[in-house]
Amino acid sequence: MIKSGFRRKMVGVAIGAVVLFFGAFAARSYNMHRFHVEKQTRFMMDTFVTMVVVGPADIGSAAIKAAFERMQEVSDKFNNRDPKGLIYAFNHYGTPITDSEILFVAEKALDISRQTDGAFDITVEPLVELWGFYGDNPALPIDAAIKACLQHIGYQHLIIEKGVLTKDDPAIRIDMGGIAKGYCISQAAAVLREKGITSALIDAGGDVYALGRRGQQLWKVGIRSPRGNDILGFMEVENLAVMGSGDYERFFEHNGKRYHHIFDPRTGYPVEGISGATLLFADPMLADAWNTAVFVLGKQKGRAVVETLPGMEVVIITDEDDLMVTSGLANALQINTESNLSIARRP
Repeated sequence: MIKSGFRRKMVGVAIGAVVLFFGAFAARSYNMHRFHVEKQTRFMMDTFVTMVVVGPADIGSAAIKAAFERMQEVSDKFNNRDPKGLIYAFNHYGTPITDSEILFVAEKALDISRQTDGAFDITVEPLVELWGFYGDNPALPIDAAIKACLQHIGYQHLIIEKGVLTKDDPAIRIDMGGIAKGYCISQAAAVLREKGITSALIDAGGDVYALGRRGQQLWKVGIRSPRGNDILGFMEVENLAVMGSGDYERFFEHNGKRYHHIFDPRTGYPVEGISGATLLFADPMLADAWNTAVFVLGKQKGRAVVETLPGMEVVIITDEDDLMVTSGLANALQINTESNLSIARRP
């Protein structure tokens, strides 16, 4: 499954990450003659993106400007709803894609699809459209329509050979939102590094990347509840992406049941059993995609798969309000004792 487009994080709702600033910013405690804090926010990818940079005053603002420009460039390129875009042409006219950047991200997406037996799949655009999640009025399709749609979904129909992306079924359409947002964040971080920034934080509507430390301290990133605004716990991180997904981001209710936008591409229906997941990994692009894959794989299998991937950890909130964590977070995740969630430790 893939979360459609870049319309995934609505401001103010979370599991995902929230940056915790306790008291005065740490940078103020050391050498403020050289360092200062620069913070800017822009609306892009259908959410608010905030960058906080700690560094020399003469480069901070210019570095953020360049990073935002790069994010916008990537966002525009991967927009599958833009009639002038390369992905739109591929989807609707079968035009092969030769753009090296799109091919690079598509290759990574297909690798994860193969590793997860299709739990992560960028060919779900027809399914997202069928359910109405590209618009403002999503609704439950009839079962026959879902089954017909599934005939034209499957990463196996995508072919990358000699620097060209093609498809063997004209009805195949791709939506790379579930990996491209993470790629956007990684590119912004790369620009900041190129500009000499070694301490920064990028918060794209709850998807966070911490570059270096916040001054002399680690960045504190909290995990919010998918039901309400409670902080379930927090972690101290550096050079790490913290990417979240939840059934609260875009959903509707029908006959008392919640239907959300994270689909299992093998069934055509929204995933059940998990209300939120937050994945930690050094590469924001891979963290973004694997977060979705874990959500689709489910609480037991998803956590088990992450345990086999070096450097990757995940926090899962089940629809029964259990908090499950991988072994590497057993001590690193500092739990809010006032939260009403129980902790399920890995066997």
